[in-house]
Amino acid sequence: MASELEPAWLLHRRNYGDGGFLVDVLGLNSGRISAVVRGARRKARGGSHAGVLQPFIPLLVATSGRGELKTLNRLEVASATVELTGERIFSGFYLNELLVRLLPKFVSCPTLFARYGGTIEALMLTEAELDLRKFELTLLEELGYGLRFDADANNDAVEATKSYFYDPAKGFLPRVFTSGDVGNGEGVLRGDQLLNIADWLFNGDGLELSNWQSLKELTRVALQLQLGDRPLKSRELLKAFRWREEPVAKPEQCSTP
Repeated sequence: MASELEPAWLLHRRNYGDGGFLVDVLGLNSGRISAVVRGARRKARGGSHAGVLQPFIPLLVATSGRGELKTLNRLEVASATVELTGERIFSGFYLNELLVRLLPKFVSCPTLFARYGGTIEALMLTEAELDLRKFELTLLEELGYGLRFDADANNDAVEATKSYFYDPAKGFLPRVFTSGDVGNGEGVLRGDQLLNIADWLFNGDGLELSNWQSLKELTRVALQLQLGDRPLKSRELLKAFRWREEPVAKPEQCSTP
């Protein structure tokens, strides 16, 4: 029995069998689904599915099947296509790759679904640096590895005058503050930095510009524990793109999602 149409985004697509596709989609109610789209590449079918099954097009989909691999039965465009250009498209690919590699199948995650859509829309207008960080934090929360910035690993309130070391397996561990703790590098942050991030997340206060890089380093470390040693293709593609655009740039000059 086929499911009802639900909002969805295409995460990944590859050729499958005789003129079909094997896709991963993120559904509002169904979570991440792997499905076969039969005959989507055949000219007799008009190629309509091939044109619609593209990243960053809001979709409506319905699937059927009892096994882990579903069949996509219905497909419609839900609204206007989101167009990402330049380096922003690699940020979109980065989101998709994280979801395909880390998000378990068939887990409904409406908050993450909404965060994904909001981040893609933000990427239409800006580099969306902070939107990317919020997406990463929401994904970590969904996976059960959320970061809490107002309390340390001992569940004690973070103090602005203390210094903390981030352990991906435990959280923020208090340590004796020294004048050398500048708030970045080697996973060390000051308490006032953590509290600023907490206020930004939960109270809507502005995130100080000096803390943007520290937050990026934190989410990268936290996600790396889940990703393992296999590198992200989206980062490699971005680096290759930058080499083509700016051949004089050095690898260490390239920041990635």
